[in-house]
Amino acid sequence: MDWIAGVPAEQLFISAVTIGEVQTGIAITREQDEAKAEELEAWLDRVLASYGVLPMDAPAFREWARLMHKRSDTIAEDAMIAATAIVHRLTVVTRNVRDFSLFGVELQNPFERE
Repeated sequence: MDWIAGVPAEQLFISAVTIGEVQTGIAITREQDEAKAEELEAWLDRVLASYGVLPMDAPAFREWARLMHKRSDTIAEDAMIAATAIVHRLTVVTRNVRDFSLFGVELQNPFERE
């Protein structure tokens, strides 16, 4: 994860879709462990204060529709994130490179040694 230190803060973004996925995970965690959920909420607040948020706007939804054509709904959220990256000409940073490779988006696995 050393790569992130070399990226200027104004070039770091998070997809609104990712925020929704994380918030869903926090809600699930809250059912089992309130303290852990609060810790995750605080972490998400710090992330949101540090990164620009990219919305799923009309250009991103149009790209998403092209990516989803004849594909399973199980990858809908990943396709939204990929569409947002394509529209903004950005790299998706994820450990889940297998699923994202379906979309032809530039990828970087932060846990893989370069």
